[in-house]
Amino acid sequence: MTGLIFRALGLAAPVVGRWPGPFYWIATALAALVWHVRPGLRRRLLKTQTIACRGDRSRARQAGRQALVNVVRYYVDLCTIAQRDMDSFERRHIEFIGGEHLHVLDSGRPVVALSAHIGSPELGVQAILGRGRSFVALVEPVRSEAYAALLGRLRGGAGGRYMEASPAGIRTCLETLRAGGIVALVGDRDIQGHGACTTLLGRKVRLPDGPFELARRTGAIVLPVLTSRGRRDQLTLFVEEPFSVDCDDGPEAVTKAVQRWAAILERHIARDPGQWTVTEDFWKVHGCG
Repeated sequence: MTGLIFRALGLAAPVVGRWPGPFYWIATALAALVWHVRPGLRRRLLKTQTIACRGDRSRARQAGRQALVNVVRYYVDLCTIAQRDMDSFERRHIEFIGGEHLHVLDSGRPVVALSAHIGSPELGVQAILGRGRSFVALVEPVRSEAYAALLGRLRGGAGGRYMEASPAGIRTCLETLRAGGIVALVGDRDIQGHGACTTLLGRKVRLPDGPFELARRTGAIVLPVLTSRGRRDQLTLFVEEPFSVDCDDGPEAVTKAVQRWAAILERHIARDPGQWTVTEDFWKVHGCG
């Protein structure tokens, strides 16, 4: 599947990036096809969404299908980043909820911009962080070096430095924050396997504690920013109240920050589960306790 995506992105990116409109519609049809021909993927989506939908299997099926549509649209988003005028995109395509909290980006203080696999985090982050300050973003490692290079080129097409979540990437994040910069992270999948056990939608799961440990060690402000996709690339950007992680409280401060983030994440997943684009059996992969 990864190889197929890599070849399709490499061939289609220049065309999709210039004329994305029809491809958002094609994404819907392609997702419907994948839903029917990939039963394993369909089962994982249904297991994840059944919990997100509080056991309502009919709603979970609808949410799972919508999540798959949004996964495919995500790849269309990637192809468009380098071609977009982000100032224009922000004005014409984004509705802000809580936009007054964005003032922290202009404060000169280090910021951890924290998002999740909800809506279109790539476009949301690019839109709000392209404000004259550079940023570093950590992304999940992929096995293929060629695929990783292509994803990095597409993601960074409008600015920002994208690095894999590795020791080198984490060191760069620390250096960036200590210099007063911005780091963009996603916090709903514990890909490194040593996060904090907390409660999400009534289930015990591990969520990444790295964003909050970075904030604790550098004095950075945590700025939760989550997106919701509307028609094609119309986004609603929810900017939650920024908060700090007390450096004097040690690990306990990080645990409290993870719990605060879990409450924010839960609210956004429950509001519209179909926006949550995780394709694994989330509760099995990240379960704890």
